[in-house]
Amino acid sequence: MRTFVATAAATFLAVAVASAAIDRRDVDIKAPDGIVLSGTYYWPVPDRLGPAVLLLHQCNRDRQAWNELATDLANAGIKVLTVDFRGYGTSGGEQIPGVTVQAQQKRDAVMKEKGPGDVDAVYAYLASQKTVDKSRVAIGGAGCAVWPAADAAMRHQEVKALVALSGLASDQAKAYISQTPGTAVFGASGENETTGDTSKPIKDLVAASKHPQSTVKTYAGFQPGVLLFPRFPDLEPAIVEWFKAQLIPAAAPTK
Repeated sequence: MRTFVATAAATFLAVAVASAAIDRRDVDIKAPDGIVLSGTYYWPVPDRLGPAVLLLHQCNRDRQAWNELATDLANAGIKVLTVDFRGYGTSGGEQIPGVTVQAQQKRDAVMKEKGPGDVDAVYAYLASQKTVDKSRVAIGGAGCAVWPAADAAMRHQEVKALVALSGLASDQAKAYISQTPGTAVFGASGENETTGDTSKPIKDLVAASKHPQSTVKTYAGFQPGVLLFPRFPDLEPAIVEWFKAQLIPAAAPTK
């Protein structure tokens, strides 16, 4: 059971997990146009040079959806940055409420125009942390964020691993993955026989990879993105173990 211990700073929490501990703090990151994006940075204690993961949330959630996975990754020795996209959570930018087609189209347009710059800004923040090993960085995305996560892996070719949950990657990202055997892909999605194989985009992305440790997990019934976690409790531990295998080799030096 996790225990959260408050410190003098309201945004700073020490989290005791069994015999290990992690710290986390809320951070503000400026997008290229000046909009402030809200994030949370998690790291293991003691804070040594080590790997890191950027997690991008799906469009019907915010960064809080990653709290448990981020905590478990930090407890496993991996630093994590989660962030609210502009217009979501506590980030700046216009909030576009509603579930109408028009609202979704407007959100998609904002993501297409501003998303790459925003993701690059938060990636740069993560990479700038002095104890982040820039040769051991990964990205994860859920739902609508699979697209920007996969595209970010393409733009930042030092990225070693990509996790994609119930989403669609661009053709350019799939082509990059197919030509880059050093990038491993973990995909997971639900399958719904009534509406067709909703896991096909994830299967296609993983199939494009030539990395020997790329893998895909499919589950009966459609649960988008992080909604897979409560229904299928094996998934989060599997992601943690997979990230550890990609980012923490047995002989990795520590400082």
